Parts: sequence; C-alpha cells; structure tokens
Amino acid sequence: MSDLAAAAVALGLPEALVERSVRARAAETGQTVDDLLAQWAGGETAPTAPAPDKPAEPAEPAEPAEPAGAETESETAAEPEAPTIPEIVIEAPRETPAAPEPSYGPYRPPVLVGARDNPMTVLTGVIGLFVIVVMVGLVGPSIPTENPGARSSAMPFSAAALDGQNVYSTSGCVSCHTQTVRPVVADVGLGAVTLNDTNQVVGTRRFGPDLSNVGSRIPGAQIEAIIAGLDDHPAHSLGPQDLAALVAYLSESRTLEGSS
Repeated sequence: MSDLAAAAVALGLPEALVERSVRARAAETGQTVDDLLAQWAGGETAPTAPAPDKPAEPAEPAEPAEPAGAETESETAAEPEAPTIPEIVIEAPRETPAAPEPSYGPYRPPVLVGARDNPMTVLTGVIGLFVIVVMVGLVGPSIPTENPGARSSAMPFSAAALDGQNVYSTSGCVSCHTQTVRPVVADVGLGAVTLNDTNQVVGTRRFGPDLSNVGSRIPGAQIEAIIAGLDDHPAHSLGPQDLAALVAYLSESRTLEGSS
C-alpha cells in the first residue's frame, strides 16, 4: 500500500483531499511530501483541508526543517477538518413558451351559439295545453245546457220499456254492452255524447257495440233478430213477454232534441 493510501486510511479522508493537504503542508513547512505522508500514515499529525472556494495565500518563508520524527506544537494540536460539502444550486424550472395561436387567415371557423333554454316556459305551455284538452274534450260536452238543439239522455221510457230495462240488467246484457257515448274519437257516429242526466244502464265494460242510442240506428225487428242469434250474437232463450219488453227498451233508447 502506498504512503498516500495509508495516510488516507489512517486519517479517514479521501486520497485526493490528503494529497492536496500534504502538498500544502509541504509548501508551508519545507518538508518533503514523502516525509509528511510517512508521518500521517503512522497516525501522526492530521492535515487541515484547505478551503476549496478561497484562493491560496502567498507562501510564507520556509522555516528551517525540523528533524525527522519531530512534531511541532501546531501539528499536534491540529484537528482534521470536516470535508466541505459543495453548495447545491437548484435552478428554477424554465417556463414553456406558449404555443402560438393558429392563424386562419381571412377565413375563421364559425362559432355556433345556441339559444338559451327556458324549461319553465315549456312546462307552462304543456300544462296549459293539457288543461285546454281536458276542458274541450271532457268537461265541456258533459255540461247540461238549455240551448236549442242540445241533446239530453233523460228518456221518458214506457212501462214496457222499464220492464225491458230490468231484463237488460239481469240477463247479462250489461256485462257486454255499455250505454254511454264518450267524447272521444272512437265513439264518433254513435250519437250525441251521453250527459249526466241519463236514465239508461251505463255499464262498465264494452265488448259488444254501445247501445246508448241503438233505437236511432236499428229498427225493432232487427233488434229482436240479433237477440235471437243474428250476426253471431249469442242467442237468448227469453220468454215472449221478456223478449218484447227488452226490444221495447232498446227501441226507446235514443236521445231527444231539446232539454229534458
């Protein structure tokens, strides 16, 4: 192992730092580098690391060389200096220059601007339209009126027709037919809209034709033939009196002109 490496191990310093220190000490004391390295390798006086940032001062006049192996008081009291840590300078990140805006020349792309939505206006219009439809289609036709030409469904049935109304209700006719004309498109052609003053059997389900105004559409003889089984109608085995009463009720089931 060389004296330089041995001195670096003995002092616990890097070889480069030991080499700089021994050369500076040799220049100051007039000793040779090899003598100083031999002393430092044997655990003698530790070098003082020169400051890296300060320029070297002018060397003083060399003192008479001391005998080999002799230690001066300054060398004995010298302590090894800690290595100087270089200052780390952190540079601020460079700002990326903004990309230049594209040049479109005389032709720029169109900017589409939509109309501002107003949901409350749409909602108000929908509610208003719904109220108008209800008033015109349902409420209006069901209000009785005494104006000329108004229809009324309060019919003056005869005694035989009243008996036939009972036969109509008990023989199952009411479970398949209704006697109410609704203010809807599907009931156009059935007659005037049935008003609240009707004395017919309104019914709840309509599988067959509506019979509210059947007396105005079909004569009595044809009504009797249908009850007996004409046109795929289920045949009823009614007695002559009940059959005549039922035909009378259906024949008199018609709306009248004027008020009730």
